[in-house]
Amino acid sequence: MSGLAGTFVPRPDFGSRHQTVIPAPVDAVWAAWQEMEQAGGEGWGSVVRALFAVRRQLGRLKRGGGGLPEEDLRDSFLLLAEDPPQETVRGIVGQWWTMGAADGRPDVTGLREFLAFDEPGYAKATFSMRFTADAATGGTRVVTETRVLCLDEAARRAMGRYWRLIEPFSGLVRRMMLSRLRKRAVA
Repeated sequence: MSGLAGTFVPRPDFGSRHQTVIPAPVDAVWAAWQEMEQAGGEGWGSVVRALFAVRRQLGRLKRGGGGLPEEDLRDSFLLLAEDPPQETVRGIVGQWWTMGAADGRPDVTGLREFLAFDEPGYAKATFSMRFTADAATGGTRVVTETRVLCLDEAARRAMGRYWRLIEPFSGLVRRMMLSRLRKRAVA
């Protein structure tokens, strides 16, 4: 089930899905998600912020301690598509396996650039959230999906090594995010 995300990364090299059913109507869950998005780092919870901080620190160590300004990875994701209150898709282009040690990041600032980007050595990823009424429970089924497309074989090999390392933590972040969304939506 890829929904709109399949438009941008139809055949991912790597991916993960996590889902939950929240005992609240779709509109209420969508509104809670929008609140989390607006709250930025504060909306994600302390453990998620700590995991992103560890990643930033590893990147600093790999770069020899200096370099790039701190940034919220979440802010790097471009809004690619949105169908309120059913689905939202964000995308990013990068070389995450370098932990920030690569020279610069491609200048992909919009939908057209994301779709057209095809530079070897990089990958494109989407992060989507889908919200559908769950007839069995009367609640909302929320599915988060990450899809990664590598743009050449070298990037695929490097991403594969990185994915094996990061995927358990990425899954933890997604499960925690869904738990936090549940609490916010039913409050």
